[in-house]
Amino acid sequence: MTDASRTDLKKKVEEGQARHADLDRTTIVDRAGESAIEAKDKFVAFAKEHPVATIAGGVALGVLISSLFKRSPTRRAANRAAGKAAGLAALGAELALNYAHQAMDAAQDAGRAGAKQLDRVSHTVSKAGRHAAHRASDASESALEATRDTGQRLRKALRSRLD
Repeated sequence: MTDASRTDLKKKVEEGQARHADLDRTTIVDRAGESAIEAKDKFVAFAKEHPVATIAGGVALGVLISSLFKRSPTRRAANRAAGKAAGLAALGAELALNYAHQAMDAAQDAGRAGAKQLDRVSHTVSKAGRHAAHRASDASESALEATRDTGQRLRKALRSRLD
């Protein structure tokens, strides 16, 4: 058996032991509660991603349930259940809409912040460019003056040699 498969097997055994120990600590009520919370989170996520499908599904479920019962107190209960399902679907759609609005607001804020930062950077770069241009101009003036002085010294030196 290779070292990799040995470590993989040890890891699987440890995970199984952890699951088994977890089963002893939690009760069936705790696990059912956790499952209900997970189901609610999945439903909210689905409603955020598909608000129209959630509404349509709620209405279809309400119609289906109400069609199963004849006119009776049970039918009225089914109509109430359908209304609650439609309300739940509307709540899911509203959650999805609020989530979309928050995402759009965050994107706009990020865009504004990015524009301000870009403006600051462009101002800094422009300032640095002007500063570099001034330094280059000063350096070229100094170089021109040094060249002029050198030329005058050369001319004097040549005249003194020729005379």
